[in-house]
Amino acid sequence: MSRRFLSHRRHGSLRLAAVTCAVALAAPPAFAAHTDAPPPARRADVVEQVFGHTLHDPYRWMEGEKNAEFQKWLAAQGDYTRARLDALPTLKAWQETLQKTNSHAVIYRAQRYVNGKLFFIRQDGQGSGTLMVREADGSERVLLDPATLAGNGGHASITLFVPSPDGSKVAVDTDHGGAEVTRLEVFDVKTGKPTGDAMESIWGEFGAYWLPDSSGFAYTQMAPPDQRTNGDPLQDMRLRFHRLGTPVAQDPILLRAGAGEGANPSFPITSNRFPAVDSPTGSRWALASASGAQAEKGFCVAPQAEAINPGVKWRCIADMVDKVQSADLHGDTLYLVSGLKHSNGELLAVDLSKPEATLADARPVLPLQDDEIIVGFSLTDTQNIAAAHDALYVKVSRNGIDSIRRVDYATGKAETVALPLVGAASLFQAYSHQEGFLLELRGWTTPPKSWRYDGKDRSMHALGQDQSSPADYSMIEATETEYVSKDGTHVPLTVLHRKDAVLDGSHRAILFGYGSYGLSVVPSFKPVRLEWVKHGNIFAYAHVRGGGEKGEAWHQDGKGPNKHKGVEDFVAGVAALDKLGYSRPQRTGLIAGSAGGLLVGGAVTSEPTAFGAAVFMVAMTNPVRLMQAPNGANQIGEMGDPRKAEDFSFILAMDPYQRIKPRTAYPPLMLDVGLNDSRVAPWETGKFAAKLRASNTSGKPVWIRTDANGGHGMQKSMGADAAEFADVFAFMDAQLPTP
Repeated sequence: MSRRFLSHRRHGSLRLAAVTCAVALAAPPAFAAHTDAPPPARRADVVEQVFGHTLHDPYRWMEGEKNAEFQKWLAAQGDYTRARLDALPTLKAWQETLQKTNSHAVIYRAQRYVNGKLFFIRQDGQGSGTLMVREADGSERVLLDPATLAGNGGHASITLFVPSPDGSKVAVDTDHGGAEVTRLEVFDVKTGKPTGDAMESIWGEFGAYWLPDSSGFAYTQMAPPDQRTNGDPLQDMRLRFHRLGTPVAQDPILLRAGAGEGANPSFPITSNRFPAVDSPTGSRWALASASGAQAEKGFCVAPQAEAINPGVKWRCIADMVDKVQSADLHGDTLYLVSGLKHSNGELLAVDLSKPEATLADARPVLPLQDDEIIVGFSLTDTQNIAAAHDALYVKVSRNGIDSIRRVDYATGKAETVALPLVGAASLFQAYSHQEGFLLELRGWTTPPKSWRYDGKDRSMHALGQDQSSPADYSMIEATETEYVSKDGTHVPLTVLHRKDAVLDGSHRAILFGYGSYGLSVVPSFKPVRLEWVKHGNIFAYAHVRGGGEKGEAWHQDGKGPNKHKGVEDFVAGVAALDKLGYSRPQRTGLIAGSAGGLLVGGAVTSEPTAFGAAVFMVAMTNPVRLMQAPNGANQIGEMGDPRKAEDFSFILAMDPYQRIKPRTAYPPLMLDVGLNDSRVAPWETGKFAAKLRASNTSGKPVWIRTDANGGHGMQKSMGADAAEFADVFAFMDAQLPTP
C-alpha cells in the first residue's frame, strides 16, 4: 500500500477552532517542572564483551519473568505516573470528550459468512466484543459473551473464532487480561453450549483448521513449559489433530517446530516458527505452512486423507528464501504470492497434479501495473488471495486504496470487481466451500462499511453492519503528500487536519510511525484520534521505510542494517510538518509502539532535540537482549540474530537502550506498558526508562504508564483505548508549547 502524490493544499482560518480548543481543554503553554521524582531504580552495571563490542547494562536485574523486585518497582512507577497524569490540566476534558465517542458506539468486526449464517463480533464502548450469529431469516443472537467466562488474570476476550464449514459448530479462542494465551473451545451453534471439545495453551492468533466435513480440526498448541527452548512460550509449538468427541489427550502431533516428538523430516520447522495446516473443500490437497513474525512463510502440501496422520510425507513447494507471503488452493492448483522477483508482488500458480512440479515451474497469473501491490503484512482481517468456490479473488492496493480482482479458474480471465466506495480493506475473507467474499472498506475519516459479494449474481449486498460516526468529522480531511528524507528518498506522509487549518506552524502535532515487518500503515477510522484533530491539532502518519507501503523493497530498505533509514524518515517527517506549515518541531510529538519502539527510540536517542515529546506504546527497546525475552526468537527473521557476529553490529546500532548517551538533554517521554504483555517484555520499557532518566539533563519527565489489566493491546476495549489516548493527549498538551 502506498499513499501518494496529492498536491498539498492550503485552507482558510482555524483561529476559531483554536480558541474553542483552548477554552474547552484549558491547554497551558507548557508543563511546569516537578519538584519530586519517580521511584529510583537500583543500578548494578553488567559489563560484557560481545563480538568485539563492550556493552554496559546497568539495569539487567530487571529482566526475567516473575521478577518480584522489578514488578514492585514497575507498580510504583505506574502509581507515580497515574498521580501526575491525573493532575494535568486538560486530562478531565479529554476523558469526557473521548469517552463520549464510545458511549453509543457499536463496532461489528471479524465477520464470517458460512452456510447462510453470518458470524461476527459485536463490540460496544466498554466490552472487548461478544460473538454473535445472524440466521438466514435475519434474527440475531448471542453465541458467547466473554464476560460470562470465569477465570483468573483479568477480563476475558475473544481473540479469534472459526466456524465449521457446515456452520453447526464454532471454535473460539478466549484469553484473560489481554495475555493472548487462550483456551480453544468448541460451541454448538444451535444451542450455544460447549460441546466438551476444548484445549488449553493456544496462542491467540491460531484457531481451528477444520476438515471439510466438519468432523474435526487441526490446531497449533504451545509446548509444555518444560519443553520450550530457553523457556520461551512461543517456541516449539505443535500442530495437533482433534476429532470431535474424542479425548484431547489422545490428539496426535502432525507437525512441530524444533526437534523431538512430532518433528517431521519432510517438513523441518525451526523452533521459532509456527506450524499450521488448511484442508480446503474442493481440493484433494492439504496446505501446511510455517510462519513467524515476518512476511515470508514456508508452504508444503500433502493429500488431505494422509495429512491428519503423523509422519505423512510432505511435498514442500516454498521456503523462506522464496519470499512467498501467502498461498491458497483450488483443485490441483496452488496459488502463491511471492515478492522474490517483483517487489510489489507476483501471483503465481503451480500445478500439483504434476508430481515433480516446483516453484520454478510456476506460471504468472495476474498482470499488475507498476504501482499496484499484492504483497504486504496486515494486522487487519484480510487475505491477499482468497480461493472461493467460484473464482480466485485477489486484493490489489494502489496508492493506499484497495481493489478486488476476480480471476476465473477455467479461463484465467481477470476482471475488477466494482466496489461501492473507495477505501482500504479492513476485512476481506472468502471460503473454498462457498461463492464470493466478505469485504469491509474504511478511510481515514470514513467509518467502515461492509458487504457480501455474491459470486452468482456478481453484486455486492450490504451486511447492514456499517459503523456510524459518533460525531461530526466533516471538518477534517486527509492530505496525502510526500517529503524528502535525509538520503533523498521520498517518503509518503498522511496528514489529518481541519479543512480550515492555517498553515502557520501554530498547531500541536502528533506524528505516528511503525516501520517493521513490511506492515503498511493503512487508512483506519479512529474517532479517538480524530477528536485530537477536531480540537485544532494535527495527527500525521509517516509511512517510513521498514513498512510495506511501496512494496517489499520498501520493507527491506528499513530492515536489519537499514533500520536507521526508517528512523531518519521519522525524524524527517517532523521537519516536513514544519516545512508544510502544520506545526513546528517543538510542537510535534512522536508516537510509536511494539516493534515501532525501535523507530521512536531511535529518534529519541539520535535526534533528541528534533521534536517536542514522545510516547512509547508497549515498545521494543533492547533488541540485543532479544533471546532473553519471551517471543524474542520469533523476531529473528525481522530483527536479526544477536547470537551471530554478522548480525550483532547492526542490532546494536538499532538498540535504543544501548544508544542512550550520558549527560544528554532528552525530551519529555511517556512509556505505556501492559503488565500482561506476552509479545514485548515489560522489562524492556523499565530498563529504557531507568537508564534514560539517569542520563537525562533536561529535567523533563520520563513517565511509565502501566495497565494492570492489559497486554499488547490486541483486544483492547474502546473504553480502554479512549482512556489511554486521553492520557496521551493531556501529556502532549502539557509538553508541546503553543504560540
